[in-house]
Amino acid sequence: MKKSILIAALAALTFSFASCDKEEDPIINNGNNGTINTELRVKSASDLIGTEWTYTLSLTDFLDSSLANCPENIDLDIVFGLNFDSTYAHLTFPAEVIGLNVVEDNGVVSINEISQMDYTYTYDPATLSGELSGGNLDDIELPFTYDATNDIITISLLLANEDDEDNPIPFSLILERVE
Repeated sequence: MKKSILIAALAALTFSFASCDKEEDPIINNGNNGTINTELRVKSASDLIGTEWTYTLSLTDFLDSSLANCPENIDLDIVFGLNFDSTYAHLTFPAEVIGLNVVEDNGVVSINEISQMDYTYTYDPATLSGELSGGNLDDIELPFTYDATNDIITISLLLANEDDEDNPIPFSLILERVE
């Protein structure tokens, strides 16, 4: 039996922010700062080819407004990338994130570090939605939508704890186009 697991670790975060206070209800706003685009830029899957998108996870959204206990030279923004070629959508990890692909095959475990995940993709212009499929884990399907007004891609995820898979938490990655 072959089983794959992807692990992403925030290496610098583990030690650097151990003494920082966290907020009770973090809010992540990765919108486009209020600019409105009236042009439909993704009319077909071919319009995605050659585009680049970023998702910025701002750790300041998770920390108390008083960062007195945190080092001043720590960058609190972690940027993930998504870019499309004619076959794949490539989700790239920032340097602060270590991606590990753990594979078990008949009791033998191997671990490989990865810097990106490659997905095949589909896009339906009638619904402004699509799906990323595959990745380094053969069975992942990530639905996404394109918001023409704000020129953003939203990937909807359900995050679940291994001990409580029946109660997943919805989470969205909002990716802005890189010009």
